[in-house]
Amino acid sequence: MTAAALLQRARDLGFQLEPRDGCWLAVCPASKLPPALADDLRRHKAEILRLLNPSRGWGSLPPLDLPLVTLKPCPTPARRDLVISYLSRQCGDRPLREWLTRRKAVYFQTTAGTWDRRLLAYAAARDAACWQLNRTEAEVWSLLEGLESCFEDLKAKQTATTARH
Repeated sequence: MTAAALLQRARDLGFQLEPRDGCWLAVCPASKLPPALADDLRRHKAEILRLLNPSRGWGSLPPLDLPLVTLKPCPTPARRDLVISYLSRQCGDRPLREWLTRRKAVYFQTTAGTWDRRLLAYAAARDAACWQLNRTEAEVWSLLEGLESCFEDLKAKQTATTARH
């Protein structure tokens, strides 16, 4: 059964499904959920969450009320630059650029200006990336580092091919 069919089946049975905190699937009324359906929902949770959050992804705009993460971030400089670069490449989209600018200002106010501008930019970019990719900060780092590694491998192969010709 596909995730879409499973989602429709749960709705037909009177259950309401909604995403919670990016990675949880809430089912109401949970107390009446048959065990077999619960198992199917668990197996297809990632696909169902993607169906329920269709607006996420590259260039998508996080909600204005996305909760702040007030714990001071401490990424390595390389990870900070990687996340900021990921969002910067999307900033041809004016609403996203404005969202990031507003987010940095809110972080500045919330932290009473105690974070330097690079951490403010990182915190805003991290929040957007985590929301867009529906992943934790560590998962975003891992994903972007993996992509960067793939690009470096491709560049090396292209350089080697060019040098041979």
